[in-house]
Amino acid sequence: MSADLPVEEQPTGVGRPSHEWLRGYATWDLYYAVAFTATVAFVLTLDDTTAKSQSLSTVMLVCCAAWYVGYGRALMRADDESWRGLFYLGVLLAFFTAADTFASASSIALVMIIPQAYWTLRPLHATGAVVVFATVPVVVDTFRTGAVIQSIADQGPPALLIIIFSALFGTWTHRIIEQSRERADLIEQLASTRAELAEASKRAGVAGERERLAGEIHDAIAQGLSSIVMLVQATGSTLDQLGQLPPEQGQSLDRARQQLDLVARTARESLAEAGALVEALRPTALDAASLPEALRRLTERAAEGTGLETAFALHGEAETLPVAVEVVILRATQEALANVRKHAKATRVDVMLRYGQGRVTVRVQDDGTGMDTTRRPHGYGLVGMRRRVEQVGGSRQLHSTPGEGTTVLVEVPR
Repeated sequence: MSADLPVEEQPTGVGRPSHEWLRGYATWDLYYAVAFTATVAFVLTLDDTTAKSQSLSTVMLVCCAAWYVGYGRALMRADDESWRGLFYLGVLLAFFTAADTFASASSIALVMIIPQAYWTLRPLHATGAVVVFATVPVVVDTFRTGAVIQSIADQGPPALLIIIFSALFGTWTHRIIEQSRERADLIEQLASTRAELAEASKRAGVAGERERLAGEIHDAIAQGLSSIVMLVQATGSTLDQLGQLPPEQGQSLDRARQQLDLVARTARESLAEAGALVEALRPTALDAASLPEALRRLTERAAEGTGLETAFALHGEAETLPVAVEVVILRATQEALANVRKHAKATRVDVMLRYGQGRVTVRVQDDGTGMDTTRRPHGYGLVGMRRRVEQVGGSRQLHSTPGEGTTVLVEVPR
């Protein structure tokens, strides 16, 4: 996964949202203002001989509006469905009942009261509150006229329609709101998960880059510096064998030895710095090349400047492998050959590359001093080799006995 995976900002509105139908606060306030104005105008202008006091009815409607502005509006914006909703509706019911008692025309205020019930209560409780509000005109008209049957006949059908419509619409709206909340929660979790994945990807990318850089330092720079040190030592030994020279040439020879010593010291210091970086970075995968040719060149180069005899053999039909597999084989061979040059004191090393059924094998075998495989290896080389091989699903085997040489066998899937 790429370390540069972008982390998108949390979508607008993600979080614990209030009711979806509360997002347009100004729209609902406008609706209530229009409904309130229309109700008051209807009450004041209707020629109702049964009205006790249109003015007092208007005052009660104003109280309903003031109660909404002063208490209900903030309650609904808070998306609070606790006992406070019952308290709000209870006071509102008292004002509405009084308004309807003074003038039955005020019952049209239900168009702005019923939505508030579903704002403040759960659907079942809100439907119960709507039943109470819708039956108020029936009860008031019954007390006003004393004719129960007539009141039910006049006020009952509108009340029943209000209850049925409100129950259906309110429940459906609440179901939409709940689904919207669930989606919002899922989006919030998705955004959080994506952020966590991006952070994990970033950490993995950093670790991979550190590993890659360490592999570069160890396999390219550190091994090159080691070769320089060995070549300088070999050159110094050659100079020591030159024997006695005239004084003027002897001074030049001494100066050459000093310069070689300086080169060797600088290379060792740089090698120590490279080793410190390797220990700090812990690398893997590198560049790839045409595998048989690259291994042949590595094998031939291992003999340069030394008395080491090398040989490369290819078994099977070469084919293009995934880059990661070729990189692992190339670097494992490079590491094994470097160890032979530096530690094995061998006279011969054989490198064999085999393309088998489903697997590719590389074997590096020398006739050097060998090693005790029960001891924990020091340095990064063998540890890094095994780590690279395991990352592509392969295995690295080390066979060695003190005095009988060493064989490194790497197998990776094709």
